[in-house]
Amino acid sequence: MTIRHFVTHHISKESNDPAATLQCSEHEADLDNEQSERFYSQATSQLKGILTQRGSKRYGAFHPEVTLVRAQIQDWKGERQSFLALTRRISQHFANSLDNTQFAIDGYLAFIYEELADSDRLYLFHLRRKTSVSINADMTLTETHYIDFSNTGFGMMLNLTDWLIQEEAKYITFSYGRSDKPTQNQFAEFVGFTDTLDTAAETEEFLQIVDEFSQNLPAEQSYEYKSKVVDYCMEQDKRGEPVDFTDLADYVESQMESKPESRSGEDFSHYIVERQKERQASKPALTPEQMAEQGASTTDVAEAIKTELIPDRKKLKSFIRYSGKNKDISLSFSAAMLEQDIVFDGVNNRLQINKLPESLVKQLKSRDSSD
Repeated sequence: MTIRHFVTHHISKESNDPAATLQCSEHEADLDNEQSERFYSQATSQLKGILTQRGSKRYGAFHPEVTLVRAQIQDWKGERQSFLALTRRISQHFANSLDNTQFAIDGYLAFIYEELADSDRLYLFHLRRKTSVSINADMTLTETHYIDFSNTGFGMMLNLTDWLIQEEAKYITFSYGRSDKPTQNQFAEFVGFTDTLDTAAETEEFLQIVDEFSQNLPAEQSYEYKSKVVDYCMEQDKRGEPVDFTDLADYVESQMESKPESRSGEDFSHYIVERQKERQASKPALTPEQMAEQGASTTDVAEAIKTELIPDRKKLKSFIRYSGKNKDISLSFSAAMLEQDIVFDGVNNRLQINKLPESLVKQLKSRDSSD
């Protein structure tokens, strides 16, 4: 069993209420009870899956000037307070931060502490519940409540191991659910979360290098190559794992009939690292080689060279597909079709589509025949 603590507290506030109402648990989950531990393990597994698979993830660290939550966690790790006391104090401080605001919230704050082989992790989730009807043992109906996992609010994971040894500058993962942005921003500010990784910008730079590399390939390989790159990155993102450039190159090579190489003979993993070295060298900061010569840690040098990527899902999708919609039309098509079956007139903002989906053609012809 990797879960060491699990605590929930109820919080509620309407937008016109002056303050939030907080009802704190009197005790932690009984994880020594086999049946109880099974429920909490299942809930933890689902919540971790939600955090991992969301496309709204942000990565960062504690802001140096916002110390309240950080200090509480340090007190707990220093055994100056219990885990239950930690969760109560954080919940109360969060409730106080909502005083005299227009924010509305309802549900539970779930705190989970997990010990893994390589790291210790503290999770915090905003849970919402749903009301339904169940059948009792005597066949009568009664009202019941259950966690609505599909409507989970904000979630946060603090990698305690990385934070305490300051090995990474992105030891906090933060995400939010649908229609949850106002509350999640309030909670992020309260915690002292600050973004240290711009996944959208880094993914865009990565995709520019991918595009440069694809232009060196034969025309019949170019789009297939880009599609395989995006497929791999999307799968890694869904698993919550970074994209290692060497593993990516191996995957693409295994999926394509011929090995994709640039005109200079470089494979992709070598190509992208070299391009990033060149971009680093064009900036005022030191190159990775200069950093190493001056005694920089291997972690800092690796960060400068960037041998892996935490991708942004939206940027990946838009790389191989064009899409857009308004109230009257929704359109999406593969980038490979542009200038072939689909032609864009930039002067008049028009698209000429020369190959329509068969299902659409049938609908249009059926309409003509009925007229």
